[in-house]
Amino acid sequence: MKPKKTAAELQKIIREASRDAGPWPKNMTLIIYALDDSWRIIVSYSDASQTPFRDRLMELSLRLTEFYDLDEGTA
Repeated sequence: MKPKKTAAELQKIIREASRDAGPWPKNMTLIIYALDDSWRIIVSYSDASQTPFRDRLMELSLRLTEFYDLDEGTA
């Protein structure tokens, strides 16, 4: 059984794990919301140059579905 985490805990885990991708881009928002019995992630950003960072975040969130209660359809 995967450990249950709060949205705040998941956000902290994702932000810490994303440090390898570089500094958190300005105006990028990570939205985590409940979906049935798991969580779904959306990344909001305003600058197309941030797309590679967003893509890395989504890849990371997919890997985290193996360990935490994230929806597999996150990305």
